[in-house]
Amino acid sequence: MLLAVKVANAETAIGVFDGGELAGSWNVTTRSPSTADELGQVVAPFLDACGAQAPDQAILCSVVPALTEPWACALRGIAGSRSRVVGPGLKTGIAVGYKDPAQLGADRVACAVAARELAGAPVVVADFDAALTLTVVGADGTLLGGPISPGIGPSLEALHESAAQLPEVGVKMPKRVIARTTADAICAGVVHGEAARLDGLAEAIWRELGCETALVATGRYSELVVSASRHEFACRPDLALQGLRIISALNR
Repeated sequence: MLLAVKVANAETAIGVFDGGELAGSWNVTTRSPSTADELGQVVAPFLDACGAQAPDQAILCSVVPALTEPWACALRGIAGSRSRVVGPGLKTGIAVGYKDPAQLGADRVACAVAARELAGAPVVVADFDAALTLTVVGADGTLLGGPISPGIGPSLEALHESAAQLPEVGVKMPKRVIARTTADAICAGVVHGEAARLDGLAEAIWRELGCETALVATGRYSELVVSASRHEFACRPDLALQGLRIISALNR
């Protein structure tokens, strides 16, 4: 049994693998600061819900430094010494072309590893969290890097805080771009605007690579945004968890 955890800025993904198959996965709001004891209590109900045995191994990737050690400690308490953190010294099976690999988010590595196995190379991964990140894996299988831009959540918060008459809204697919209410107008701008940005960035990447690639999307708003995209994306909510499963097997 493998317990995999991806800690991102907006949401934390938790997955349990049984013999290589994903037995259950959940997303919870990332809350910082948290103690190792608190995080252990976050995991416990999910293990009970899928009827899983106590995991005998665990793996973590985190882009929230304040939560990395508490989560690592919590996972060691659950899985013992066979608990790993994606970072320097851990085999990932993918070469990194970033100038300073230490600056590359561990979640991007996990997603790239899974996307390469799922779709081959070259491939571009779009991950929708607090930021929209596009991670490029070249034709030779090397993780090259890619652009980062503000995500939907922070964009909505900034809009509400900066414009006194604009309300907070929940994100949904609008019926039309020429919206007839303020709430629909915001959704139209956010969803179709994000899709246009996604398309533009993907096409810019293709021009720079000199070829088109497979496209994979993951994260909170992935299915909503790619439904408005001009391009075909494979949506995989469990992408980072699958990458963690692959990395864990490499380090067994």
